[in-house]
Amino acid sequence: MPWLWYVGPLALLVVWYLTGLRGRHEARRDGELVRWRALMTPNAAARRRGAYRDARKTVADIDGPRPVRSSPSSLERMLEETGGGAVVARYELVPKLAYVVVAGPDAKNGSEYQVVLAKLDKAAPRLTVSPLPIIDGNRAPNTGVQFKKDPDFMEQFLVEGPEAKAIGRWLSARVRDALRDFPDAWLFVQDRAMALAVYGPVDAERLQELVIAADAIFAEHGAGGAPSLLFEDDSAADDDENDEDEDQDQDEEDSDDEDEETTGAERAVR
Repeated sequence: MPWLWYVGPLALLVVWYLTGLRGRHEARRDGELVRWRALMTPNAAARRRGAYRDARKTVADIDGPRPVRSSPSSLERMLEETGGGAVVARYELVPKLAYVVVAGPDAKNGSEYQVVLAKLDKAAPRLTVSPLPIIDGNRAPNTGVQFKKDPDFMEQFLVEGPEAKAIGRWLSARVRDALRDFPDAWLFVQDRAMALAVYGPVDAERLQELVIAADAIFAEHGAGGAPSLLFEDDSAADDDENDEDEDQDQDEEDSDDEDEETTGAERAVR
């Protein structure tokens, strides 16, 4: 069969091409995750200097969110709500409370996405918030839970769930503002867990924005006292304290100068 002489090499060429594409995609994704962890590091001065941009840097070299092998089972179950998929990486934001998971496509899920998983302080109504679909260039009619006092929110998001009143209370103004600030977000809430997801390839800045939005929602409903999901910049805090001390010292010096001037003026009068 002469045709086999052509099919064999062609098949090998296709496999080589697809393998190369996958390799480049994984390298780009890993590079974006390194950049994201650098953006999340508490050392703001290092970020300004462009640290960690070296492609040779690896996950272990970055002082950002810590890679972990697993998260609590209640949060792992939320992955099925967001679409499942093959877990590529997990990062710890707050121990036992909040994590970032990067998932890739598998037999059931054809999309790459990133999600912040977090525990809630109290059991919440089951709900899903998704961007309102666009059909033929126009927003589809919003048939979900109604927020008549917040028409701007309804123009952007579709809210679905069986308990409309409870959902309305849970989606407070602060939560809605956080979603408005990140309109690509999908929010899944069930019992005492939430998942805030964004679909598409990993992008460092976009992933950071996702964590910022999740932090605002977690501050409203998070467990464990709702600690910040963002890494605090201790050096910046120290700088602020130093600035305050310097301002106080300067005020004291100014006050001493004024006292000296007053004393001199009194002597002149005498």
